Amino acid sequence: MSTARHIAIALSGASGAAYFLRLLERVPGKTVVHLIASESGRRILLEECDIQWRELDRAPFVMHGNKNCGASIGSGSVPLDGMVILPCSTHTLASIAAGLAGTLIHRCAAVQLKEDRKLILAVRETPLSLVSLRAMTTLKESGAVIMPACPSFYHRPKSIEEVLDTLVDRIMDHLGLRDPHIKRWSP
Repeated sequence: MSTARHIAIALSGASGAAYFLRLLERVPGKTVVHLIASESGRRILLEECDIQWRELDRAPFVMHGNKNCGASIGSGSVPLDGMVILPCSTHTLASIAAGLAGTLIHRCAAVQLKEDRKLILAVRETPLSLVSLRAMTTLKESGAVIMPACPSFYHRPKSIEEVLDTLVDRIMDHLGLRDPHIKRWSP
């Protein structure tokens, strides 16, 4: 008998809320998904997708307030199989790299790093400043997976969903979420 996987998916204030929503659509049913959003992330979700954060408050999602640093998933004693920040703003990136933990997103990311657990940062910014590049280096050296939100076109995507899936497929692989629909490179 297998146990359910527990993952956290956080939405920060960078453009790209469609990536976040596409990952939510693709997560396998036996996965417990903990959701967190910054205030800017909630605003971007509304501006880009016409979706209010509260509309996501349904099974199988467990909603957490970003100001609630005492939430269970902010403790190392509550193991998450992985966490992804999608999209990850450079503000969130820099805060985590600096060791700040004043929000639940930052606290969960810090716990993932200190417990040597999977942390994926899907950075969505261009161009990148030297400050952001150094933050990425710091986080990579600390064990995070830096996965810029850059779609690929090898499979010749024909829809926005297929473009989004070029990143979402990689995230799912790194989180250990199996999906037979993931497109693999085949020359």
